[in-house]
Amino acid sequence: MATFALRRALVRTFAPVNLVSSSTRTASATGAASRTPERPFVPSLASEWIGEQAEHVRVPVEIVAITDMGHRIQRYLVRQIGTHNLLEWSSARRYGFRVGDRVKLSGLVQAHIRRDDVCITTLHECFNPLRMT
Repeated sequence: MATFALRRALVRTFAPVNLVSSSTRTASATGAASRTPERPFVPSLASEWIGEQAEHVRVPVEIVAITDMGHRIQRYLVRQIGTHNLLEWSSARRYGFRVGDRVKLSGLVQAHIRRDDVCITTLHECFNPLRMT
């Protein structure tokens, strides 16, 4: 359990990134403004648990990492918008979300766990997450 999306996000953070694409080279050569690369996700030790166990919460979140757990189950690591709080949520339904999408989750707090000294709230029964615009 400790090696799912949080470790993947950490590995992806330290992986080499190609910061200059051909379109960026062309834009900078012509003097146009170049696109800035996306900043990699780094989990914060300032993350706090959300709610109490069995409490119903509604949280606007941004998807940080998606892991395929097999048997058609996807596990999502999400960050509460405006804070460093991390939440974990899994679903057998494919919603078509991608990393960076903003979603409004509504569900029950299943557990409060700690991975690599980072507090993570596990959500349960998150039905019909709403995509935010």
